[in-house]
Parts: sequence; C-alpha cells; structure tokens
Amino acid sequence: MRNFCFLILLVLIAAVSAVRSQNISSVSPKENSCGAESAKIMILGTYHMGNPHLDGRNLEADDVLLPKRQREIAELIEKLARFNPTKIAVESPYSERVELNSRYQKFLIGEYKLKRNESEQIGFQLAKRLNHKTVHAVDYPMLMSGLRYDEIEFPKPKPNPAPDGTQAKTTPPALSEGDLLLRRSTVTEFLLYMNNPEKARRQHGEDYLRQLMPDDNAAIYESADRITNWYKRELRIFANLNRITEFPNDRILLIIGSGHLKILRDFALDSPQFCLVETENYLK
Repeated sequence: MRNFCFLILLVLIAAVSAVRSQNISSVSPKENSCGAESAKIMILGTYHMGNPHLDGRNLEADDVLLPKRQREIAELIEKLARFNPTKIAVESPYSERVELNSRYQKFLIGEYKLKRNESEQIGFQLAKRLNHKTVHAVDYPMLMSGLRYDEIEFPKPKPNPAPDGTQAKTTPPALSEGDLLLRRSTVTEFLLYMNNPEKARRQHGEDYLRQLMPDDNAAIYESADRITNWYKRELRIFANLNRITEFPNDRILLIIGSGHLKILRDFALDSPQFCLVETENYLK
C-alpha cells in the first residue's frame, strides 16, 4: 500500500511539472520539422504603438498605456512566452544597443517607465517575464533615399494661419480601415491579423513593388533604386540577427514593424542557418 501511494505521488508530481513546462514552452507542431543544425527564429510583425509617423503608411494607434491595452499586452506576453525565446531582438538601432540595455536594466529595477513603443511594451516586458539579462537591438535605420536619419534634418511643421491671423484649427484625418480594426480588436487579435503571411505578401506588393510601375519620371530607375535601399536595410537587419545568434541552439524572437515582415520571412526561410517558426501558431 505504501509503495502504491508513493507511485501515485510520483505520477502527480510528473503531471504538475508537465503543466508548468507547457505554460512556458508550448512548442508548435510545425517546429518538429526544424533540423538540429538550424537556430529557430520567430518574427512578430507589429504596428508602431507610439505613432512615430516615420513610415509611408502610418497607423493611428490608440494609447497603449490605457489599462485595457495594458491588460491585453499582458495577455500577449503570456502567449509569446510559450515560444520560450533565448534572445529577444527589437527594432532599435544596433549602434545604440548599449543605450537600449541601459534602459532595460533600469526597467528591471523599477527605475524606468516604459515608453509607448513596441520594443519596450512587448520586448522589455517579455524579456523580464523570461528573466533575460539583455535585449538585442538589430535595426539599421535608413530611409528609402539611402540616407540615415542622422544625415538629414526634418523641417518643423509651420502653423497654418487662419484668415484673421490666428492659428487655424486642423481637422484630424479620418480613421483608416486598419485604424478602425485596431480599435475593435485586442492587441493579440490585431497582431494575429497583421502576421498572416498572405497579408504580409500583399502589403509588400502594394507598398513597394507597385512603385515599379512606369510613370512620367525621366529617371526611369529611381523607384527601383529606392526599393533597393529598402532591401539593403533589410539585409543589414538580417546580418545583425546573424551576429547576435548562437547557432544552432538559439531561439530568436524578432519584434519589428510589419512592413519588414515579408522580406525578413523570406530571408529566414531561405537561410540554412535558420528555421522559421510561424508566429500565428503562438498568437492563437
């Protein structure tokens, strides 16, 4: 009888351990196709939560610091934690990786309040959840003109005076279909929509490849050269991802704007050193 009770106890302990393990690392069935020689990479395409308005197509995000959105981000963190990444990479300049981790270290000890951007709202909080000591910056900020942001100076917007000399009130632009969808969705639901591979393919075609249609510009390859610079940026981001990865054991989670999703997915799919893990499987 004593041996039987001891056996039951062992079974219960094993069951509890299995449940706890599943809470952190619920491996997608598709990961079983990854070879032993490839590091795993999952790419989370996001919207820009802080509304920097630096893209050709900008989403008007609502305030992620509101309690409702903070609860939704907490739910998202738990879903992403199941992937159990060994490294978290974010869309922050590789050249500013020291400054990024200085902010992260202050966040860990309660001396830094997270900004509204996704690198901190998702990246920092997930890294803390998984007890990571470091967050990895992999971006190479670059405009489609080929210039870096530190090589240009944006003019300050001029006020639009009213006929009586006072500053005219501007009417905010109407919300786009994407804006309205975000407001109807949770953060996870919206990211699930954004990370659909077919949507990423269509967005890439509309935002970039449609620019190659002939027009009246005398410089017939100007559009092609602009897109070349975009691909150059993507290749540099991917080079930085290779730089931070310890092959073949790492599990990399990259958090980056959804406009980068199609090209970086293609790089990961075609690279023998990486195995692409589908993000959708962890958002559902």
